[in-house]
Amino acid sequence: MPTITVGSVPGVALVDVRHLLPRRAPNDATPAGPRERVPLNEKRGVVIHYSGPPVANRADTLAVLRSEARYHIDKSWSRTTEAPVYGDGLMYHVAVGDDGTCYLCRNLDAVLWHCGAWPQNATTLSVHVPIGGTQRATKAQIAALATLVDAWCAATGTRVDEVWGHMELSPTDCPGTLMDDFVLPYRAGTLTPVIEQRWFAETGHSVGGAFWQFWQANGGLPIFGYPLTDELTEAGQTVQYFERAVFEWHPDNPEPYKILLRRLGAEALARH
Repeated sequence: MPTITVGSVPGVALVDVRHLLPRRAPNDATPAGPRERVPLNEKRGVVIHYSGPPVANRADTLAVLRSEARYHIDKSWSRTTEAPVYGDGLMYHVAVGDDGTCYLCRNLDAVLWHCGAWPQNATTLSVHVPIGGTQRATKAQIAALATLVDAWCAATGTRVDEVWGHMELSPTDCPGTLMDDFVLPYRAGTLTPVIEQRWFAETGHSVGGAFWQFWQANGGLPIFGYPLTDELTEAGQTVQYFERAVFEWHPDNPEPYKILLRRLGAEALARH
């Protein structure tokens, strides 16, 4: 069986950012934790997480992780009826960026308060994908997740039914779209790459699925410009904003009218 260490998973390239993320000082007298360790031979299982609200700066994964580490440090993790106990750092062992880079955020033997359940807080690998809301993981993220989870399962003897989304262990919406895009198909053995899409570093947003196909087929960048948002839901309808257009998804329309362009001039005149 492959051997893991506190800083490596065999077969996975991890970029070590442990020293770049905020941590609470060991001599800080503030009640904080957890600071326990679990022997690596007792580790098994994986819990997948996301950020919650949509992430505006997906292109800068390290900045997102720093912000979330500070949030975890400043957050009280105790029940409302108990005295506050704050975090000692980011509560994820590994994070996966938009381009598929895997970041080592904490020692792999660390106990982390990440899923609100025991023994999973102590024994599982906490994996974070910095997306939120209805944002979708990129194909590179899904592929990197699969490689990471495969390697962890092989190194720890984890079964596929021990790969969980956070929501399966405690009441939460986490990990959002990753339940359908990764967790459930991974366990079922039916994982396929997420819908075809392209991520634009210029604005930090992705275009996928039917919107991506329409964007490509009807002029692309010169006609529509860069995406200014990911897909959004407005009044029950899926839309996406570009520099020079807004795409609307109308699934009940016949082809080729399932995607319509919003009448921006009429809206601007009405506002004026």
